[in-house]
Amino acid sequence: MITNTRSARTSTAASSAPARPFLKWTGGKQWLSFVIGDALEGHRHRHYIEPFLGGGAMFFALQPETAYLSDRNGDLIAAYRAVRDTVDDVIDGLSKLRNNKSTFHKMRAWQPDRLVDRAVRFVYLNKTAFNGMYRVNKDGVFNVPYGLYPAATICQEDRLRSASTALAAVTLRTAPFQAALKLAKRGDLVYLDPPYVTTHNNNGFVKYNALLFSWDDQKRLAAIAETLRRRGVVVIVSNAAHGSVLDLYPNFYVLELNRTSLIGGGRELRGQITEALLCSFPLEI
Repeated sequence: MITNTRSARTSTAASSAPARPFLKWTGGKQWLSFVIGDALEGHRHRHYIEPFLGGGAMFFALQPETAYLSDRNGDLIAAYRAVRDTVDDVIDGLSKLRNNKSTFHKMRAWQPDRLVDRAVRFVYLNKTAFNGMYRVNKDGVFNVPYGLYPAATICQEDRLRSASTALAAVTLRTAPFQAALKLAKRGDLVYLDPPYVTTHNNNGFVKYNALLFSWDDQKRLAAIAETLRRRGVVVIVSNAAHGSVLDLYPNFYVLELNRTSLIGGGRELRGQITEALLCSFPLEI
């Protein structure tokens, strides 16, 4: 394992890109896109595969010609499908909604069946719920409170339309990461951004992450990443810069990135944090 450390900076590339995320997402990687863009400069790949889609920051930044995008969150994938296939209907639905507590509670209680309605509900809740969190109870009911963001724009029409164009030739699936990664072949690029938290103490990573992504999941993911590396797949992983995690990737090059976190309910959850970028190829950045 080769390790290096650098400080993350704000990218200007994302602002000039033709498409940007239309969702805000806890743990989103827009800040990391310029680093990966630099690392991939000069590389050519057959397909782009991302099984932890979330807000899709890396996909929108890289703009691959062909992509297989997936996530276990079926409501999330439904939103992407509707934006890809029926963006006018999504925009029409969102433009009629107000950003206030009463509308929020009506939308939170709504359980639509139509794809476009599911997308409208998902995007609305994403813009208005506390920290843009997606959380459901044991019965699968969304239970995040109203976020009190009066300035939040519910319908970002330009962003939705550019995202629709970027997604036009993309394959979208609701699937666990193991199933999604079976598609990867030599010459493909796989980006893995599993759920994790960075505000852990050095001895509590396993316990604090159990509900997000279990330690067994971390080990399974690392084993698959190593198998793909041996097959000639280009693999990039973003994860916590924690010794236990790094030990799972002994044959990967590691870049540790320091950045400022602005997300958190209290001051103790903010400040300078370190994350790791693990790559199956030498990093020349």
